[in-house]
Amino acid sequence: MSSSSTSRRRPDPMRWLESMERSKLAVMGLALGVVLFFAVNVFSNTTFQSAHLDLTQGKLFTLSSGTLKVLASSGEPISLKFYFSKLLGERSPQHATYFERIRELLERYQDISGGRVQLEVINPEPFSDDEDRAVAAGLTGIPLNEAGDLGYFGLSGSNSTDDKAGIPFFTPERETFLEYDLTRIIYTLADPERKVIGVMSPLPINGGAAQPPYQQSPRWTVLDQISDFFTVKMLPTQMREIPGDIDILMLVHPKGLDDFTLYAIDQFVIGGGRAMVFVDANAEVDVPLDGRMQSLPVSDFNKILTTWGLKLADNKVAGDLDAARRVNVRVGKKTSVVDYVIWLGLDKRNFDRDDIITGNISSLNFAGAGILEP
Repeated sequence: MSSSSTSRRRPDPMRWLESMERSKLAVMGLALGVVLFFAVNVFSNTTFQSAHLDLTQGKLFTLSSGTLKVLASSGEPISLKFYFSKLLGERSPQHATYFERIRELLERYQDISGGRVQLEVINPEPFSDDEDRAVAAGLTGIPLNEAGDLGYFGLSGSNSTDDKAGIPFFTPERETFLEYDLTRIIYTLADPERKVIGVMSPLPINGGAAQPPYQQSPRWTVLDQISDFFTVKMLPTQMREIPGDIDILMLVHPKGLDDFTLYAIDQFVIGGGRAMVFVDANAEVDVPLDGRMQSLPVSDFNKILTTWGLKLADNKVAGDLDAARRVNVRVGKKTSVVDYVIWLGLDKRNFDRDDIITGNISSLNFAGAGILEP
């Protein structure tokens, strides 16, 4: 960087804060209803200490049944430390408003838990012990002024066995999923009896043994992430009955399953079991270590899928001109850039923003995706 550029006035870090997307919190109050609610609270305070009236648009303070179940079933005492820098609130009203929403929501968690969840709100002033503890807990600080003071806006949780979980920094972009994020922390720390995921796949998703000259293949990351919430049990691809301790059956690229195994899977689902099935019209990872292809890399599960009302289209992959990715194609000595219609690049317009699974996905690429037909 040149000397002339270093002499320029440094941008105010708070401009970045003010430019962030404004909170979606919109309070709609009916004055008469509020007065009535307070009157009832005064009258019955000793009987209905946890009563709440949610007049916000979208019921921002109404907890889902899943959260209520997690809070009711948690027997583990959980300590939550909610860090929010007062200076950050003074410089950014947007963050101050968001802080109030989160604080009130966490207080609801504390009330409903019957004291099993304990909340502490902390203002980590610069160069204080509280700031040191916030940093040690993994929270992220953002610059507030030219003096280098940092602002914190995060959550740190722990249980009686000193397990840790938290949120480094609350961002408005995740506000839609705030309850999910908070409940996930409670669920992780409470660690109730975990559901068992039975995983069946011909692919080495649990890691493969080393075969010269190849190195051992690592365990797939998705299994590590699933293991954060569930007990993962690997199943053989040939069996006559799904074990009774399996709560959810996860099938990844099922192929080569004999009739006994297919029947066991079908009976598991018919009997009330839940299954996640991932089929692929062209599984590029389904390649033998010796490189010799003995069968096509296509999932073979239509015998069961058809009984469930759908099938994987034969000899077809999905294509979309609007979502086609651009690739370099060399013909002779000439290289051209073309739209490759079976390599799809999907963006946020292609995902349901209100779905917790897809709502935070900004982009997703597919290569030779299959088609499910009724």
